[in-house]
Amino acid sequence: MLLRRLAFGSALAGLCLISVMVQSVASEPLQLRRSTPVDAPPAVQNTPDKKAATTPVVPSHKGAGSFVQPSGGATVAPRPLDEAGITINRLETVDPDAIGLIGGGQGGFPKSLWRGAPWSVVSGLMPRMPAGIASPVLRDMARRLLISRSSVPASKPLKASFIAIRIDRLLAMGDIGNALALLRITPDERRDEALARTRIEALFFDNNNGAACKAVRNAAAYSGLYWSQALAFCLALSGEISRAALISDLLREREDEIEQVFFAAIDALAGAKGDDSPALNAPTALHLSMLRAAGLRFPAEIVQTARAAVLRAVALTPNAELNVRLIAAEKAHRIGALDDKEILRLYLSIPFSKEELSGPISAAEESWTPRTRALLVRAAATHSVPLAKAEVLRRAWQLGRERDGYAEIAGTSLPVVAGIEPAAELLWFAKDAARVLFGSGRVGRGLAWYAIAAADSERITEARDAEAALWPLAVLADRVSVDLIAGTANTQSSTRSEANIAAGGDVNQGEFMLVPRSARTAVTIDEARLKRWFEARRRADAQAAFAEAMTFYTLLEATGRTVPVALWQSLLDRPFTGIAGGENGLNVVWIQSLETASVGSRIGETVLLATVGAGDSGDKGLSLGDAARTIAALRRVGLAAEAQRLAVETAMAAGL
Repeated sequence: MLLRRLAFGSALAGLCLISVMVQSVASEPLQLRRSTPVDAPPAVQNTPDKKAATTPVVPSHKGAGSFVQPSGGATVAPRPLDEAGITINRLETVDPDAIGLIGGGQGGFPKSLWRGAPWSVVSGLMPRMPAGIASPVLRDMARRLLISRSSVPASKPLKASFIAIRIDRLLAMGDIGNALALLRITPDERRDEALARTRIEALFFDNNNGAACKAVRNAAAYSGLYWSQALAFCLALSGEISRAALISDLLREREDEIEQVFFAAIDALAGAKGDDSPALNAPTALHLSMLRAAGLRFPAEIVQTARAAVLRAVALTPNAELNVRLIAAEKAHRIGALDDKEILRLYLSIPFSKEELSGPISAAEESWTPRTRALLVRAAATHSVPLAKAEVLRRAWQLGRERDGYAEIAGTSLPVVAGIEPAAELLWFAKDAARVLFGSGRVGRGLAWYAIAAADSERITEARDAEAALWPLAVLADRVSVDLIAGTANTQSSTRSEANIAAGGDVNQGEFMLVPRSARTAVTIDEARLKRWFEARRRADAQAAFAEAMTFYTLLEATGRTVPVALWQSLLDRPFTGIAGGENGLNVVWIQSLETASVGSRIGETVLLATVGAGDSGDKGLSLGDAARTIAALRRVGLAAEAQRLAVETAMAAGL
């Protein structure tokens, strides 16, 4: 009997062991091993083993797959060629950091984006990319840089996580959607504690507390102050107040290391009624979510932050006072963290009185505040007649100039003016509309308004004045303009531009809008026209004309036109200091690095240096000289359209 029981026990134990093994195998995802596809990015390669035979890598069908990671100090390297020109390699591993959301045919950069760029340079510069970039063209390039599918920088260690740096920068820029999209396709081998925390922060910024708390519970293996605070918050949200309070009590021993908002929010979620929210020194998405969930007011000083993601979150939360939300919204929109639809939706949701809605201009004249600016934009947006929209916008921009708030009203009114179709009956609106559009990177729409003025410039004084004022911007913006400066006709265009225009209709490439050639007026530039322009400006304002000519000639040269020597010599009668282009700019290290990268056709490194340089330049942006160097560098690496857009932005910033 005893033996029978022992036998039965052994059999049962065996069945349990088999069951555990089956469950263990079933719980693991199926891993498929594939050869490197034909168009795969540069591969990760082991240190050669002299004893092992070299075997050609035979490509199989395209597709993603999991690969065995090599051991040791594997780095990214190009495939070597033998003397016969045949590619010979060992079994290689495609680096998981090569993933992205868009390819070259979808507005992304080419797969060779990081070719020739050393990992040491890229890994040092990318974390320095500014979180908020006022320049639309640099911001657009920065985002494309971070989400493009491409090779990885040369000599990148296999264990180094390039994808984590890219996601971190997207999150800092307030691009929550792309950050989460990249996180979703990140391979398992790149998921570590830092990336887990980044994902949770992104979900909190996206106001998705449910998914964020699920991720917090799945990250139970991690410990530290952040994880303890996140767990306490999630417990409080799920109704486990006592457990959350216990963690909060334990953390009070280290309260000097923790934002006081954490304790105030846990107490509020537990039902306690306290004073206003404590100040936030370094707000995270977790802190902002706690404030929202606990019904605590956002501190007004939070809008002083330069973090784009925080400004975006404040603008979209109902917990902050309306004025605080509107200030945050203006700032977030200016640096691209809030898009046109989102800011317009916010303005349409504000409860204005009947008196305000019936007299928006009078309200703004009486009090120039973020609220009245929102009222003006809303009034223009809700008009169904283009003439009425234009009248409100023009007066709003005039008030902005008078009250030193033009940048704020011009930026937030962009979605409205961009929706107004250029027409001859709105000629009086053409100059102001074009300047707003040029300044925001909508150069195609700006050119359409210029064409309206140019068409009547010979018979209508107002049209002639508008055409003359817009002409320098139109020259810099037009990608199919006739260039006669050097004495021979030269059509400025690119293959991509011509193909898109030939297709007909408006083509939206990022923030650059092209219009059909039939709807455009070719912008002719020659030496005689340049002389007339300069003389007219000198008669109007001699001091400003000199600086404007410096700016215009510099940008013409940077975009590939040659300004005659005689025109440069006409500017030699002034001191060489204290003028446009003479201000202090970035140092020689940046200048030399940018030139070296662009001459070497290193696209990724060139764009990276341009964006970091813009961030280091501060609120005033790139100096004229540095902007010209950046424009020339972008042209060298084949980014002619982006170079022209940056030239227009620089001209606008200089008051041209």
